Amino acid sequence: MNRRQFIAATGATLLTILAGCKTEPDGEKFIGYWKSDSKYDPDVIHIARNGDSFLFTVVAKGPLGGDYQAHKLPAKLDGSNNILIVGENRIAYDEKADMIVSGQMKARRATEAEYQAIAKPATTQP
Repeated sequence: MNRRQFIAATGATLLTILAGCKTEPDGEKFIGYWKSDSKYDPDVIHIARNGDSFLFTVVAKGPLGGDYQAHKLPAKLDGSNNILIVGENRIAYDEKADMIVSGQMKARRATEAEYQAIAKPATTQP
């Protein structure tokens, strides 16, 4: 292989590697609105960036079937870009299904309107 071919091959390899590098900040895939799969009384979640960490807002039915209540919790990425730690819970992002999963909860990406339809009447809890 002559020098010109070597330089061209090396340049093409470097461009391929750089094209494969991610351009979005860590955790961007979590940001947005989510709605649980539950047919009755679904939970809705809003995940927003809060500096270097995240703000995780979940709106869920209160205990014993009460009204919806909003809970705001700090969240941070685990060592993995696909795991978000909220309190003591670990939430995984399923890239193929575009869902977040934690224990028994599964939530699909939702619109702001779907979130607001449930969150608007909710009371805020610390």
